[in-house]
Order: sequence, then C-alpha cells, then structure tokens
Amino acid sequence: MKYLILNNKRKIKSIINYLVNNGSLPQIQRRLNIFAEDDTFQIEILNNEISYRRNNRLKAIYVKNKNIKYFFKILDTTKRYYINDISILKFEDCSLLFDTYHGTIISTSSEQLCSELENKFNLQRYDNINEHKITNNLKPEYLFDEIGNLNIKIKNYGIKTGLDIRSTSTSLKLRISNMSNDYSYLEYYYKYVVNHDLLSTTSFYKKKYSIKNISIIIPVYNQNVKYTLLSIQGQNLSKEDKKKIQVIVVDDGSENDVIKDIDTIRGMLDFELQIISFEKNMGLSNARNAGYAISKYNHIIFMDSDIILSKNYIYDMSIRLQMIPNAIFICMRKNIEPNSDILKINNLINGIDSCTDFDDSRVITCGKEYHIGCDKAYLNEEFSILDDTDYFKELSFGSQIGIYNIATVVTGHNIALNKPSIKSNPPFSAEFKGWGMEDAYFSAKLISEGCYVIPVLSSCVYHINHQPRSGSLEKKRKEALKNYNIYIDLLNKPWK
Repeated sequence: MKYLILNNKRKIKSIINYLVNNGSLPQIQRRLNIFAEDDTFQIEILNNEISYRRNNRLKAIYVKNKNIKYFFKILDTTKRYYINDISILKFEDCSLLFDTYHGTIISTSSEQLCSELENKFNLQRYDNINEHKITNNLKPEYLFDEIGNLNIKIKNYGIKTGLDIRSTSTSLKLRISNMSNDYSYLEYYYKYVVNHDLLSTTSFYKKKYSIKNISIIIPVYNQNVKYTLLSIQGQNLSKEDKKKIQVIVVDDGSENDVIKDIDTIRGMLDFELQIISFEKNMGLSNARNAGYAISKYNHIIFMDSDIILSKNYIYDMSIRLQMIPNAIFICMRKNIEPNSDILKINNLINGIDSCTDFDDSRVITCGKEYHIGCDKAYLNEEFSILDDTDYFKELSFGSQIGIYNIATVVTGHNIALNKPSIKSNPPFSAEFKGWGMEDAYFSAKLISEGCYVIPVLSSCVYHINHQPRSGSLEKKRKEALKNYNIYIDLLNKPWK
C-alpha cells in the first residue's frame, strides 16, 4: 500500500474532483481505530464489522452478533488505548481518509494512480505510513470509565453504525431502540463531494455523474402497470443509461391480462424488462421476493404498480446509492386520479416534473382512532413529521410520533437501497397476509443492521388512486390490524 499526505486542505477538493472525473463517485464510510498504548494490540471497526490484530498476528474477524460492550470487556481493560473515529471516501482505486493519526491521507495500491496524484498535486509520498510523524494529538484513554461505562467514543460509533451495544441475545425492538437515525455526517460529506445538499428539493441531473446498473422490482395485482413502466421510460436519462436498468414485473395472479397490457407499450421501452407470472395470488411479500431472486444488480428499487416516478427519480436515487451504501431512501407521495393528465402517454414518455405539494401522511398527519398503532397521546394532534423530526433524524432510539417511528416511515410504494444491506433471504416475510406492515418489518431488520432512513425531496412519486385491493376499507383495516399484531410479535422475538 502507498500513502500520500495532504497537508494543504485547499487541495483536497481539487483531488476529489480529479478522482471523480477519472473514476466514479466515492462511498462514504466510517472507521474506528483503536491502538493499545504499548502497541501490542489494535482493533479496526469498519462500519459495523470488527477485526483485530495482536502482536503483529494476522487480523481475525470477530462475530458481530456479539455486543461490543462484551467484546471490549474481554480485552485488557487496565491498558490505555488511542481511539480515533475517522471518515473515509472510498473510491474504486484509492481511499481518502480524514482525521487519521497522520492527518488527511490517500491510500492506494495502484502505483500509477499514486504517481499521478503525487506529481499533479505535489504530494508527499510514503510506502510505509509509519515513517510519517503522527500529527493528530490524541491522548490515550481507557475502554471503560471508573463505574464501568463503555468509552463514549466507542459507544457513539456503535450507535451511529449499527453495532449492538447492549446484549448478545436481544429482540429486534430493543436493537432499534439502540439505533440513531442522525445521518448528519453523511450530509456533510455528500455535499463536500457533489456540492449539492442531500436534502435539497431540487435535482442536479445536469451534472456529469453517471448512474450505475439498477434493478427495479414491481409486483402487480389487478393493476395496469403500463403507466408505471412509461414513467421509467420517461426518466431524464440517456438511452445508454436506460439500458443499465433491469425492470422485473411480478404478476401476482392478476385477473386482468398483465402481459397484454404491457405489450401495448413494450416497443416504447429502452430498458430490460422481465416478467414473472404466478397462476394464483401469492401475496405482496412473495411477489417482491420472487423479483428480488432474479435481480442482477446491487442497486435495488422496490415500487408499486400504481406509482408514477418523477423524471429525475432514478438519477437522484442512483447518485445517493453510489455514495451512501448503508441507507434506505424514500420519496414522498402525491395522489392523483385515474383521469389525471399526468397519465397521458406523451406526458409520461416526456417525463413528469417533481412536486413539493405532497399529500403524504409522513409530511403532515393527524392522529386518528382508526390509525393502526397510533399512540393514544397523539389522537387528534397534527404533526409535520418531516419538520418535527428534522427529516427523520430525530426518529431515533425507538421514538415515535403519532403512527410513525423510524421503521414505519418506510412504505413500499418506493424504496431504494443497496443489495448488500439486505441480510435476510428472502428479504420480505411471508407471515403478513393482505395489506400492511411487511414494509415496516423489512425496514426494521435493515435499521437494526445500521441502515439510515433518508428522505429524497428532489424527486417524488405520484400514486394513482383506486379502490382498496382488499375489497373495502373495513377489510383493509382488519388486515392491517392483524398484520400489526404479527409485526409486534416479530419485533419482540429474540433477534439473531
């Protein structure tokens, strides 16, 4: 490995632009470095995976289901350690590391890239980083304080990145109560790289960044999915970029002829389209799982067949998915009627503008008796969920406002995430029948593994109003109540 020292902070931005222009956007990562004061032991935690080295032996991977408090208690707690939380921009051929013991550095295994950066930006090079004098004035600390509390730096890192602090065998509910959704540091580095706010209400599609391959999974039940497909075709992307899109339509035993509906517009589509057909209705979770099973790409979007994407949706999601691997991204919804001009074929093909006049209950909601899971204290109270929780950042540590906590703000009409975040296979539980809560349980598992929930406000989705697929509102509510009780039971079971 080769290292370059960045003493001049003004060069960092130029170096980032150079790396992006000659490669790809970086992933934002966090790493906790812990070195014993006597240099006999070191620990490295990258995101939420722990490895360690003792007396120059090779690193071993620690089973991450054990909690970190237990892990540190079995170490020598009489020693002092240097503890440093660093941020990383991980490019394809190198990593840019901030706030290390040696200041800001670039590490790379590429001799060619190292020479290019060294010469172009007049940087200081080291083949062994230990030859460079440590510049970060860290003081050694104990792993635990006098009354047995875990070091606050380690605890904060665990909370931020999804490491279990409390127990070796715990429920999913308790794991989520240990998680923060404060993604502020991601906002900072996202803007640092692309010069655009993560929570901006405007897209920056005219930038030069390219999208990556992406799989879109759309379950269909008694719905004409052609409008959804045309909104994908109408994305503000080149024909070449649209070829990077794999769309998987899962016909979940529909009474209408889904393939015939699609055939009327198939010739207009530039993206890859695959269709799975069930002879009978298997339920939403099974349909999504079937689509997921044949998805080819690491970037995944789950969406419903009554959803229309605004024209920059895929671009806005792709840029975020490239840079932030540990997040669930969701857009707000605007309801439209089946006779809306938005659904005219020419309008869909040309791309639908985004809006900000959402009628999404995650923006403004009022607690009602019929809301499943609503805290009684919030009945008849109106809340601006996005505003009151600082864009979900304060929906942390199991907190709830009205019907919403950090898991239930994720609704399946549109969800974008990175496939490696999904640890369970199949991803959606088939225990839920009918309407509701399968999305919340899916997101709860992701959140417990360190995923943030982040709204994307530069795009939106339009939802086509229709009669409840359950047959009536009353039946839909009964299904939701039953599924809510299943959800609560699953949250309280031991989580492994």
